[in-house]
Amino acid sequence: MKISLIIAAYNVENYIEKCLESIISQTHKDLEIVVVNDGSTDNTLKLIKNFSEIDNRIIIIDKPNGGLSSARNAGLDIVTGDYIGFIDGDDYIKEEMYEKLHELCNVSQCDIAVCGYIRKYSNREVLSNTKKIIHYSSQQALEELIASKNLHDYAWDKIYKKELFEDIRYPIGKMYEDVFTTYKLFFKANKVVYIDEPLYYYIQRDGSILRKGFSEKQFDQLEALEEIKKFLKEKQLTIYNEILETRILNVKCRMLFDISAGNALNKTSLHTSTATVLAKSIQKKSIHKLLNQRISLLSKIIIILSLPGNWLVRLTMGFYPVKNLIERRVGLK
Repeated sequence: MKISLIIAAYNVENYIEKCLESIISQTHKDLEIVVVNDGSTDNTLKLIKNFSEIDNRIIIIDKPNGGLSSARNAGLDIVTGDYIGFIDGDDYIKEEMYEKLHELCNVSQCDIAVCGYIRKYSNREVLSNTKKIIHYSSQQALEELIASKNLHDYAWDKIYKKELFEDIRYPIGKMYEDVFTTYKLFFKANKVVYIDEPLYYYIQRDGSILRKGFSEKQFDQLEALEEIKKFLKEKQLTIYNEILETRILNVKCRMLFDISAGNALNKTSLHTSTATVLAKSIQKKSIHKLLNQRISLLSKIIIILSLPGNWLVRLTMGFYPVKNLIERRVGLK
């Protein structure tokens, strides 16, 4: 069966060749490769055209810049495959990725097949590789997705039956577009199968989030999670509310960390009022969550530091040993 791959590419001239090489060398050959150049201003389009001359499976969409959602939606509007997969233009994949995901779909008759991934930094790789295969019903998969445990919102570590996207598109102008979208696909799926084998290389540009600094657009993630809460209420699936509230707390803690750590690394004092609001929100209902296993270690640290107020979080991130540890963890050292 044909798999349609949608590759969103924007100013990725240093990455797109490796990405496309990994795609055209896939052991599963029945591919439709839709590369969407989203208004790149560098040599990305030229490099894509070079590849299209050597592989006639490549279809190019050249459009004005509209963001990742816009690029993916442009691909979704024209694909003809039985299954759909996504790849970001600065990432790459193992040559057997789509053969293995396609085989999972065939054997298990699932609507969505999911693989593991490698979080690749310049100085290290983070991955799991038990090769364990887990079968989920739609509601089980939705629970795992909300908890962000084995299953995550990412579009790119999966293949989906094309029919799932019949009335679903990615939201224009939003960050965390996957969080706004993936839960709807899982809800529609009859079965989801996951294999804990890393087949996708998720490239982490060293310290990019902390070096760029916090953006208020990161609140889009909280908006998406509130949208999920509303959706669950409408579908009478409020059994997942506690898991969702825990995830929202984890996200708030991460946002407060990003502001404080980014200011410490960049020697700035930006978004202090936002940090104060986040700290107060975390204080309100967090202390009893410290024993909750779904609360990450980072969140537990942020919760404790937030108790006296945001000033302690800010002070802690400024200590040299903490700054040094953060820089090493995100590949800045």
